[in-house]
Amino acid sequence: MLEHSTWSVGNGDKIHFWTDKWLDTVIATHWSNPQTVSSSLSMKVSACISNGVWCLPGYLVDKDPALATQICQVTLPTEAMPDMLCWESAPDGILTSKIAFRTLNGVGQRSTWANILWNSHIPPSRSFITWRLLHNKLPTDENLRKRGCTIVSICCFCLQESESSHHIFFDCPVTSRLWEWLGKGTNQHLDCTNCLQLLLGGMGTRSKLVQQLLHSAIIHAIWVIWIERNHRYYHDKKQAMTTLFNIILTEVKLSYSLSLVKGSSDMLDYHVTKLFNIPLKVKRITPTHETAWKPPFPGVIKINCDGSAVGSQPCGAIGIVLKDSDCNFQGALYSNIGYATSLEAEFSACMLAIEKAQHLGLTNICLETDYAQVVNAFNKEIGVPWQMRSRWHNCIQFCSGISCSCVHTLWEGNMVAYALAKNGQGLSCYSTQWWPSPPPFIHSLLYRDRLGLPFSRLALF
Repeated sequence: MLEHSTWSVGNGDKIHFWTDKWLDTVIATHWSNPQTVSSSLSMKVSACISNGVWCLPGYLVDKDPALATQICQVTLPTEAMPDMLCWESAPDGILTSKIAFRTLNGVGQRSTWANILWNSHIPPSRSFITWRLLHNKLPTDENLRKRGCTIVSICCFCLQESESSHHIFFDCPVTSRLWEWLGKGTNQHLDCTNCLQLLLGGMGTRSKLVQQLLHSAIIHAIWVIWIERNHRYYHDKKQAMTTLFNIILTEVKLSYSLSLVKGSSDMLDYHVTKLFNIPLKVKRITPTHETAWKPPFPGVIKINCDGSAVGSQPCGAIGIVLKDSDCNFQGALYSNIGYATSLEAEFSACMLAIEKAQHLGLTNICLETDYAQVVNAFNKEIGVPWQMRSRWHNCIQFCSGISCSCVHTLWEGNMVAYALAKNGQGLSCYSTQWWPSPPPFIHSLLYRDRLGLPFSRLALF
């Protein structure tokens, strides 16, 4: 467990300075100390803390200035707070049973077809037949022979070849008519090489509606073929191909009634829904969530903050704007905080807003963010990233001594802070720009806020 854990420094009473991991690496390992020497070192981190500030031994500063600088960058709580052993891969540092299970067993292999096969609009009994076919577990004559059964085998559809899973579903000239009908009806090329290629082939179209109907038709067609095979094999009863077509159409139509997917005005959507006799529900673009920035009560300074993280190795930036009850601009800043996830960027924006309010001597503020987890952390003290635990604690301690609230707004009501955060991406790493007067790129946004004009979100219905 200790290999995946790191100490978050509070008062330092529980952390061994030399042998515990509370920096990026263990200090004793970093200095290549012999094991016999390391085991005799018992100094605690609390011995290097005095009145909430670092007081490092002179020999450590002289021997390794880079290490001393790294230690001094660790934020200490202004008031007594216990140390916490944090699980590194957990955002809040808490080791849950779910994380423990995944760590011990690893993340299972992701199947590209799983979401196609198992969903809410296709009955599991239908999906189960396709799943067995994917794994070649259907009790065909071929598989029964592999288990030691002596069987005289013949395909009950064409009466020409021995029965195997691949033959009755893909090679048989009788059942192949189902795939030809489905391919022509949907204007799609179906790759009948095997079951997996058949399912994944439906991903080629851009229309979500056509994808869903095609996957539903394939799964129900496989189910229909297997049920018809059993009727012919065990009861010597067979149905006409037109009857099988109608069963597939009925099953697909029933599955579509359980789905929430809607189509577009594309002719392909119209053509496919007409094949399955399904009414075409077209998405309509409708403006919704009209949100305008609302001024605070008189005497209160509202601080809007937002974080941004872009890239595969995300570069974080934050934006903050201060305005009073008359919509007067009181200042703004944006900052590039280097590598950060979106969660860390949002929390950094809120903490920097509080620290800026403390620097300006503000005593009556309202924090506004579009990130609900920040609001929950402020009001309920849950979900704080463990790397920011001490800094967040210091910010909350300051807020408890003044009049401060933290509220949530939609993204459309936080446009000025959003624009500042996006422009912060262009700064050099770990640099900050303070604006005592409005920068040109937010003039129009500030004017809209002053007039109370809302921003609208377009939604598809």
